Amino acid sequence: MEWDENLSVGVESMDSDHKELFKKIKELVYAINQHTCKYKIDDVIKFLEDYAKNHFAMEENFMKECGYPEYRQHKAEHRKFIATFSELKSELLKIKASGKYDGSYELSVTTDQVLVDWLLDHIAKVDRKLAKFLNDRVRKTNRLTSL
Repeated sequence: MEWDENLSVGVESMDSDHKELFKKIKELVYAINQHTCKYKIDDVIKFLEDYAKNHFAMEENFMKECGYPEYRQHKAEHRKFIATFSELKSELLKIKASGKYDGSYELSVTTDQVLVDWLLDHIAKVDRKLAKFLNDRVRKTNRLTSL
């Protein structure tokens, strides 16, 4: 899966983070195809943990700063992703504790599917809606220079 400018939401900081996530997904898919995902899945899980914390905080700060009317719904989407991610992380910890890394292939494939499905839906609908609101707000008020 490749980043495509059609996925751009028009907010540079959000798009930059999304591109990084796509890059990490591409690395995971490569590892899956090379059957080396047991060496990559830890890195992907750590990246996702940091990404969720930092990217979601950035978006939520933008929403609060500009009084985004759908803040609660958008934040709920983030929380759903974090819950799903927590399940994936728990599975990885179980695999590591068992010492049987053969389960890392299935976990990697599942992680890829979850990421791609969630990301495409979230960017196309939820983030694009937020970005439109933010960009409209910036044009009207010349605020949110951190975008």
